[in-house]
Amino acid sequence: MNNRSIAFQLSLYIVVIVTITVGVIVYLNYNYSKRILIEKIEENAINKSVEVQNKISFYVVSTQEITRNASHQILFYSQQKSLEDFLGNVLRDNPILSGFRVEFAQAGQQRYLSLFNKAGTVEIFHSPEYCNFPNYNSIKGFVSKQTDGLWSTPFYCPLDTTLLVASYTCPIHQEDGTVVGYLSTQINLNFLNQINSNLKIDEGAMSFILGEDGTFLAHPDSSMIMNKNIYELSEKILSPSQRLDYEALMRAHQQGSGFARPEALNYEKAWFHFAPVPKTYWTVLIVIPARQLFSELDGLFRNVVIISLVCLIVIIGIIFLLFRRMLSPLAAIAKSIKRVSSGELLVTTQKNEIDLLSSSLHDLQQNYSKHLNEQTQSKKDKRKIEKDLKSAKEIQTAIIPTEFIKDPRRPEIDLYAILDPAESIGGDLYDYFYVDSNHLLFTMGDVSGKGIPAALFMAVAHTLIKGKSKGLKASQIVEKVNDELSLQNSNQNFLTLFLGILDVETGELSYCNAAHNYPYVITRGGKVHALDKTHGLPIGVYSSKSYGGDTGILKAGDRLVLYTDGVTDCRNEQDELFGIENLRNCIADMPDLPAKASTQYILDCLRAFKGNAARSDDISLMIIDYKRS
Repeated sequence: MNNRSIAFQLSLYIVVIVTITVGVIVYLNYNYSKRILIEKIEENAINKSVEVQNKISFYVVSTQEITRNASHQILFYSQQKSLEDFLGNVLRDNPILSGFRVEFAQAGQQRYLSLFNKAGTVEIFHSPEYCNFPNYNSIKGFVSKQTDGLWSTPFYCPLDTTLLVASYTCPIHQEDGTVVGYLSTQINLNFLNQINSNLKIDEGAMSFILGEDGTFLAHPDSSMIMNKNIYELSEKILSPSQRLDYEALMRAHQQGSGFARPEALNYEKAWFHFAPVPKTYWTVLIVIPARQLFSELDGLFRNVVIISLVCLIVIIGIIFLLFRRMLSPLAAIAKSIKRVSSGELLVTTQKNEIDLLSSSLHDLQQNYSKHLNEQTQSKKDKRKIEKDLKSAKEIQTAIIPTEFIKDPRRPEIDLYAILDPAESIGGDLYDYFYVDSNHLLFTMGDVSGKGIPAALFMAVAHTLIKGKSKGLKASQIVEKVNDELSLQNSNQNFLTLFLGILDVETGELSYCNAAHNYPYVITRGGKVHALDKTHGLPIGVYSSKSYGGDTGILKAGDRLVLYTDGVTDCRNEQDELFGIENLRNCIADMPDLPAKASTQYILDCLRAFKGNAARSDDISLMIIDYKRS
């Protein structure tokens, strides 16, 4: 080798180095491109999974909300002998629902009610067999100890064995928290196949929806639904170790991806991705054939190899030619290096790798600048929202009376109230004012929901009560406010309300309770009793509803305690409710303090019970101490 010419030696070394370098670059580029491609495909699959998850979650969350709302009203409509009409109307208004099942268990007796929407006709049954479905008894045992409901495993409807359904069950509570029954809402699962068939993935790809136990709930082949289980895979599809790993992920309700040889693709190698559906135990599975994934990349790889070989042959020829005429090329190279080192670069329009890198850097700088601008705008928007929330809270504070200076003309009245919203602003309300020189009107209410919509509804209700209070009885005021609120209530908010009018001269109390928590009266002798009468539905839902009323007498030294359900629904770190009994005991043990100190006493009882548990609802309290001698 040493007796060879320098040109030959240099040419040989360069050819070897170039060959190795090109081979390594092509190999690394192929693997890197393959990894990037898989990441992009996985990203697309995740996006498709999220699309399915969002669509399914919409139906699932809607069904859960309908069930919980209905369970809160079911005892009322049962007492009014209109439960079947109420549930039938809900079924007709929600086509995704296919039925309701109600089981009451009171005084050792069982009552059953089942409603099914069959082709637009609601069929009603009172037999226990129509209230039963798979896992029903275990579901009842679980939800009786929880605030949330629970979904059943999918099953076929007893009235239509071709209809795949699932039920969401939640308990029916009395006001003291006692479970007196269960409400199950049946949802038609045919929408899963519709969502699955409308999902647009790459050509040749397939998607499935699996139940908790791995059974197919949605499949391109309808004969597979409820008849095939993903966990019963043969070793031709996945090795035993892989199957155990992916099964563990699915059962843990986590996402994952990998390669398998599915039966649906005739055991051809394919890439798959699965992800859980929130609010359920279902799983979305997407499968894409491997040949389809890498066909373009493999073709590109072949082209790169061919081009690299051609270029390598050309390079070898050029190298021999250059070193054969070594002096002139070396001079040219030296001059070029001189010009580069002195900064005298030639201007060219040729697009090479450096040009592309420069262009890419320029684009990156522009994108980074755009990202900074978007971040700045996002911070501005966040500050504006925070400012709006602060303004809304100030407006709400201005609406609700917060000054409780005793009127020297009415020393017999000692009144104090507090509103503590769970969020920045809330939906609770209270108010008090003198209708005339002798009559004190006071209110305590709770708007459904929280946040700005509830606060706006509260503000409108507060204004209407003020405007409708002249010269009317408590029930008439409630009726007029209900009519006004029902006219424009597109969000279907409603307000539970207690409204009382106290004659401060005689102690006569007239009041109307629109489905609000029962107030308590503490007599001078320390006895506690509730004003336990309800005179109608919450206001703001149905117009032209009539409301009744009652009267009573407050004697000297009597105190009236009003509150919202944020007090009784307060939970401690063990997820236990404060409840009616604890509130009554707290009130009974309360010393003879001024109204403000008494309010603080009840709040201290709540804080001691709650501990470090998070609060989820607004808390409002009002105490009126009648001191007339």
